[in-house]
Amino acid sequence: MFATAWAELSRLWRFGVENGLYADHILNKLEGIRKYVEEYVEKLKIEYTLYSLPGVDPRVEVRFKDERGNEIAHINIRWDGESLRAVFNGAKEKAERLASILNALGASVEVNEYGGYWYVNLYTDSITAIRRKEWLDAVRALVEELHKRGIVNEEQRDRLLTEINAGPNKVEIAGVEMSVRQATGDKFKTLEVMYKPRSPTAFNAAVKALKDAGFVEGVHIIAKRPECGERGYIRLKLPAGLWRLEELRRQGVDWADKALRRLEEITKARGFSNLLEEYLRPAMEAETVDPRGLVVDDAEKGVKVVIKDVRVIREGGRPRVVVEYEVNGVTKSFYFTWGVRKGGIVNAGVRLDEEKAAVLAALTGYQTIRGKRGTVTLYAKHLFALAKYKGVGWGLLRWYAEVMRE
Repeated sequence: MFATAWAELSRLWRFGVENGLYADHILNKLEGIRKYVEEYVEKLKIEYTLYSLPGVDPRVEVRFKDERGNEIAHINIRWDGESLRAVFNGAKEKAERLASILNALGASVEVNEYGGYWYVNLYTDSITAIRRKEWLDAVRALVEELHKRGIVNEEQRDRLLTEINAGPNKVEIAGVEMSVRQATGDKFKTLEVMYKPRSPTAFNAAVKALKDAGFVEGVHIIAKRPECGERGYIRLKLPAGLWRLEELRRQGVDWADKALRRLEEITKARGFSNLLEEYLRPAMEAETVDPRGLVVDDAEKGVKVVIKDVRVIREGGRPRVVVEYEVNGVTKSFYFTWGVRKGGIVNAGVRLDEEKAAVLAALTGYQTIRGKRGTVTLYAKHLFALAKYKGVGWGLLRWYAEVMRE
């Protein structure tokens, strides 16, 4: 009875959330039942046995028992060569009972039928979402045995233990729950924030929620619709998606503030907060400095330059940065216009003399510009450096996000 009720409740809950059905009287009833069932599941005993026979990859069997010590469900956790994987296959009733327990403990699983058997599958993200001590002890024991047997190396072991200790890697953005991880290649490391919908209906609801919050497809998010039996995805485009979150936070949007704080918690716990900081830095610094009154001293020439204004003017869809400064009581100015050349490289050409070069070096912080003469090419790093100035920052960052559209 428990399994049937919880399975139906889980389906109703997911359907309501994924399709935006938030009628209070329905959700209040579901929430009440949900809390009751979760309290019941918290009373279950969790035991495990580690099996590590010669010539056979180790596994851990986790058993769930009621207060009288009767086993009501079990599942095996293994290493599949790339990630941890918990699997059960058997009768439909047993699979639904197990899925009910795992969902109530914090995982997100479904029962699927294949070849006459009913399966429950969990991967690392869902495995670590369950925070019961006994469950985590079982997972840690398996990881240590995998390392002891040489099946995973020290780096893999440490990464898995970090994920186990850190807990769920989920962040909610505009009501859409996304997973956060560090993606690595031979020569790169990047941040990945992604949602994998269970159905086309869920996909459409998530895309709508994000667009309603001002996320533009191709600019802030990349969306691939589920089709031909393959699950689709919605991925936060970096860095523009994170910049949009910071922009919303600045506007006082509470969920955006919570999302950024949660991202900080997740990335810090997993040891890749430097990636988040790198992507976010231009937006975090955007328009935080007033350039007016900034003094640039040229000690060698005995000249003092005072910045009067820095502003952005849109010209044919491209941002023109105008810099006004005063030297010896005379107001002067120069400008440069940003564009994109072949290969998607953002740049701007600017004609400089020593005076203008000193001003631009001071504004960008790149002292290699000082002393330059003739035409100098600026790149994205210079654009990001200029974004910290009031009246300039968001105009430049929005344009950059637009031209990097996919």
